[in-house]
Amino acid sequence: MDGHKRSTQIERLEVVETGRRRRWSDDEKLRIVLESLEAPRAISSTARRHGISRSLLMTWRRSFRPEPAGPDVKQT
Repeated sequence: MDGHKRSTQIERLEVVETGRRRRWSDDEKLRIVLESLEAPRAISSTARRHGISRSLLMTWRRSFRPEPAGPDVKQT
């Protein structure tokens, strides 16, 4: 019977932030990416500090990564 009582309770749900999407300049993105590279395991803490998701920061890091050398470029 206790389970039934608990299922009829109403829980409160709060929406914390419903603002508009933020637009980040390339300079801001690069600054945040460089900050995330400063220390090992700094991705999650950097993302939290700037209010972005870890996956977005990883996407930015990939986009700022130098492009690999193509087959036309000889490596010595």
